[in-house]
Amino acid sequence: MKPILLLLFAATAACVGALLPLISRARSKRLLLNAVRRASSDAPDGIGISVLCSGVTDAAQIENLLSPEYSRYEVIVVLDARRHAAEFAALTARYRMIRVEWVCSGELEVSGVRALGRSRRRCFRRLVLVDRARDSEAGDFDAAASVATYDYLLPVRAGCFLLPGSVERLVAELGEGRPGSLDLIRSPLGEPAALLSREAVVAAGGFGMRPLRGIPRCRRRMLWEPLLAAPRSGVRMPGRLRGLAVASLAAAFAAAAAAGWWTSAAALATLALVWAGRECAARLAGGTAFSAPGGLTAWRRLFGHY
Repeated sequence: MKPILLLLFAATAACVGALLPLISRARSKRLLLNAVRRASSDAPDGIGISVLCSGVTDAAQIENLLSPEYSRYEVIVVLDARRHAAEFAALTARYRMIRVEWVCSGELEVSGVRALGRSRRRCFRRLVLVDRARDSEAGDFDAAASVATYDYLLPVRAGCFLLPGSVERLVAELGEGRPGSLDLIRSPLGEPAALLSREAVVAAGGFGMRPLRGIPRCRRRMLWEPLLAAPRSGVRMPGRLRGLAVASLAAAFAAAAAAGWWTSAAALATLALVWAGRECAARLAGGTAFSAPGGLTAWRRLFGHY
């Protein structure tokens, strides 16, 4: 048992030691991009991003998704007008949506779409509202992708908010390599996020066919920084309770070491290391993130569906 615990401790230390520099470098790069505002102007090489929303009814979330000042950017909200009649009517009135002709691109199989709406107001032209009979989340994303203007798609669920600079950060990452060389950029921090190319989604047959599985590793990139957050992610243990927990953990470790219970001491040391790494990573990432309840469940849900 002792060798196993020592190996576990060593592996945990190695993972924490490798992860923290990645998050630190990502944070430094993001701060640099925010300082020079390099990606806020016209899109390099015509890079555009379409945000696909399923089940989003909160006006505050839509306002947040519309907030980026990036030029080649749009938000497509798919909502069932019969199931969410009040919310749909409120969005239509708020953004002065008018019905326009819906033309499916034919790249994906889409059903249940009743109408397509766009805003009369120029400041909300980047918003598209799709009335669709909801049958599945993947079907909503496919319907949104079928009317999307741009070549990169960012699926967003209800309750997820864009962090400042996330769109510009994604565009800068896409613009670093050869045009079209990336099909996937994902972030495991905060609320899990995945930006996919339209080609990868179409080649897989839609979001319901889990397009991430078919993307080669050479066409993927991981961002060790949060892009999306949820309000519940900001809930953290109060400082006094954290201090009490740290003191209790240290006392338990000292008692186990003094008694010669090295197995328990190694387990407590591993737990302390994981906790310390989590706190450091959350601070480096901007305080979002690792405290969200059900984070692992959200990660599995995101990448289990597509």
